[in-house]
Amino acid sequence: MTTVGRVSLVVRRAPHHAGASGYDRLAAYLGAEVGASVVAHGFPRRGTWRLARPFVRRAGLAWYGPDAFLTEMWAAGAAACSGGIVHFLYGENSYRYAAVVPRGRGRRLVATLHLPPSVFHEYVRCPQHLERLDGVVLVARNQLEILDRLKCKPAARVVPHGVDVERFRPPDTAERQETCLFVGQWLRDFACLGAVVAAVHRAAPRVRFTLVLPPDLMAEWSGRPGVDTRSGVNDTTLLRTYQESALLVMPLRDSTANNAVLEAMACGLPVVASDVGGMRDYVDRDCARLLPAGKPEPMAEAVLDLLQNPASRVAMGQAARTRAEVFAWPRVAKQIQSVYEALG
Repeated sequence: MTTVGRVSLVVRRAPHHAGASGYDRLAAYLGAEVGASVVAHGFPRRGTWRLARPFVRRAGLAWYGPDAFLTEMWAAGAAACSGGIVHFLYGENSYRYAAVVPRGRGRRLVATLHLPPSVFHEYVRCPQHLERLDGVVLVARNQLEILDRLKCKPAARVVPHGVDVERFRPPDTAERQETCLFVGQWLRDFACLGAVVAAVHRAAPRVRFTLVLPPDLMAEWSGRPGVDTRSGVNDTTLLRTYQESALLVMPLRDSTANNAVLEAMACGLPVVASDVGGMRDYVDRDCARLLPAGKPEPMAEAVLDLLQNPASRVAMGQAARTRAEVFAWPRVAKQIQSVYEALG
């Protein structure tokens, strides 16, 4: 339960996230008041969207739309009257103009950023509005570079992304299939993945790769040797897929936090991933093999080595579960609470 008064969370749920996934899960552990959708508060969509469009066009945010503008204005206005903290859980999507609303009564604005520096300025073209925040939460240390470009830096704290370790857990039995798992789309290196799959299949045709993909990538990957594809899986199937797999293979172009990596670790899976971005904030050598980005040969060798050494794989899986517990949502929520307390 929050000890700093009223906290409103501006939540935007990503449609591709599983029910127990995503940063918006933080809301369930903070005991804070969650900012609801502005449309649900009776604002007529057609008229208000027309008013919002000029602000959306000038926002300089690739993922910012009329709904985001209206929700932001509602949350900022409500806090201006009653005070407290407004926390935009997805700062790149939902925070732009709140600071122009008169503050009053000690209102504080906080935003969590999720993008790595390599793509941040592609999606946030005019980051100067971040200077008017009272606090910024970063989910990986590599994001500190984003703030270097600001003249007036808000108070910044690196607080990791969390994972539901009660939901995502190892299977009750120790038996796992000889299957390598890949999940997701964002910042994945699919060229490297294809080369890894081909190399492993040549060396060990019995090994299968299960790829959990968005619908638009299914046709490209279906029918490849050694590959099984899944899309639109429900929460139960996703959990079972983690629990049945031998290890997670995650070629990446960049990263901060990664839901699939955290969920796989919580399910006791060793991780073979690209050594990019914030990966070292979340994994260590006991639970993961980190390889040079864009280099499929060493990644394939690491996969084959783990598949051929069950004892090492089991030990890494146990270490992965232990490491994931560091990022359990209750622990992360306590760190976020300390951010609020520091703002007063």
